[in-house]
Amino acid sequence: MIKFFRRIRQRLLSENPPAGRAGKFSKYLLYAIGEIILVVIGILIALQFNNWNIDKAERDREVKYLKNIVLDLEKDIASLEYLIEFRKGRIIGDQELIDHMNGKSIDDIGRLTNNVVNSLMEERFTPNNSTFSELANSGNLSLISNDSIKILLLDLNEVYKINEFGVAHEEFDYREYISKPIVNLTNTNRLYPVFSGETTVEEQQITIDDFGQLFDSRTYQNGLYIMVTMSRAFIPSYEEIKEKSQRVIEMICEDLKDHK
Repeated sequence: MIKFFRRIRQRLLSENPPAGRAGKFSKYLLYAIGEIILVVIGILIALQFNNWNIDKAERDREVKYLKNIVLDLEKDIASLEYLIEFRKGRIIGDQELIDHMNGKSIDDIGRLTNNVVNSLMEERFTPNNSTFSELANSGNLSLISNDSIKILLLDLNEVYKINEFGVAHEEFDYREYISKPIVNLTNTNRLYPVFSGETTVEEQQITIDDFGQLFDSRTYQNGLYIMVTMSRAFIPSYEEIKEKSQRVIEMICEDLKDHK
């Protein structure tokens, strides 16, 4: 492009030859000004090209981060769907145990055994937020140009913290009021094979009497009440995280449509 402008300038000079010393000075002045203009144009073009390269490189980095965030959130959604169903089943099983402890007759020793062992199952949602943490901790969060995506990710991170607090609280209650009574008051070595489907209560010779001490434990009963309450609180929390995660994925996919 610079050569193009230079040819035009030289053509104009050759078509209008200056006369005398003043004319020569004008010619050289015009030539010098033309050279300066061409240099300035060249610098501006180079800067623009350099800025374009920088913008493209940053966009490529942003796209890489966004795609990794989508992968992280898809894993979270799969985990949350499992945990929501687990919590729903946990509520049913724990409530059945509470009902039996309050006098409801026991007709199925196998189901009772499974409910007791299932009450021992501890779970926690741990988000796959390594990509977002890397962005935040490295100071590169500004790479995400879409403010709506950025705000929702920050909001999601706050929900993670609330969930983590709840998990820590439940973890203590579980160990004190569920795990300890079962380990101390039942023979878990006989219960687990039934729960895993390796054998039956008849083969293990498990009867209602094997749960007598456990059902007399006020600690265990209170623990079941706590676990039911906590599970009922976790389900909407997990559903909120799932919904927000899906929204982030949708927004990122929309943002990436134009990227080739």
